[in-house]
Amino acid sequence: MELNGALSNPFATNKGLLIRLNDIHRSLLERAAATPRRPRPTPARPTPVLQTVTLVLEQARQPMRAREIHATAEVLVGQQLLWSSVKASLAAGASGRSPLFERLSHGVYRLAQDNPDACSTRD
Repeated sequence: MELNGALSNPFATNKGLLIRLNDIHRSLLERAAATPRRPRPTPARPTPVLQTVTLVLEQARQPMRAREIHATAEVLVGQQLLWSSVKASLAAGASGRSPLFERLSHGVYRLAQDNPDACSTRD
């Protein structure tokens, strides 16, 4: 026995569901017209951590420990930065075909010496 036709339109025999749905829709529209909601303010833009870390190392002009980079970057942007974001930026910037940073030892970084793009982050 085939049930495809019988189950494909469950509202065919019970129009009450459609009537109730229409009533709910109408009441929601009336409520929205009576007390409209105000739009929420847009959230603050996230700080570009990689650019901030690069700027910190540009200004330092010497190798820095990752913790010092993190603290200086927070002072520079005037807000807290996630330690994990700074670490990830340093790791990402120290790898690849043309790295921005050189990892000199555990937790110590400086700008890459042979990368001309490293000093071009100031716009």
